[in-house]
Amino acid sequence: MKLIPYLNFEGKCEEAIDFYRSVFDGKIAYKDYYKNAPMDVPEDHKEKVMHCQLDFGDNTLMACDAFPGVEIKEGNGVDLSIGFDEEVKAEEIFNKLADGGKITMPFEKQFWGAWLGQLTDPFGKKWMISTNIHA
Repeated sequence: MKLIPYLNFEGKCEEAIDFYRSVFDGKIAYKDYYKNAPMDVPEDHKEKVMHCQLDFGDNTLMACDAFPGVEIKEGNGVDLSIGFDEEVKAEEIFNKLADGGKITMPFEKQFWGAWLGQLTDPFGKKWMISTNIHA
């Protein structure tokens, strides 16, 4: 079993998934557009991403542009969290995701021993980047 985050965007999925591919040095395993869907789609939405999948390491991220009329509400109920074994790699990814976004908690060593930082990326998605603590 594997939990796979599915991100919805308002017309910026193509740009966002390319950004994440660059940040994580990933591979776009699949991408399709609304123009290929069997249902009626407004003309201005046909070139939008209907579904895509980004693979990086042992991880998968899926995303799409929301169907017309579906409102995307960015909230504070979910953060995407990634744990790294190496502080240097964690900080590198933190800085790449933060580029053009907003750091809400600097990447710093925490009282429990791990490094942790929080940010909102340029596409409004919230991230927590940390190092793993090994017993």
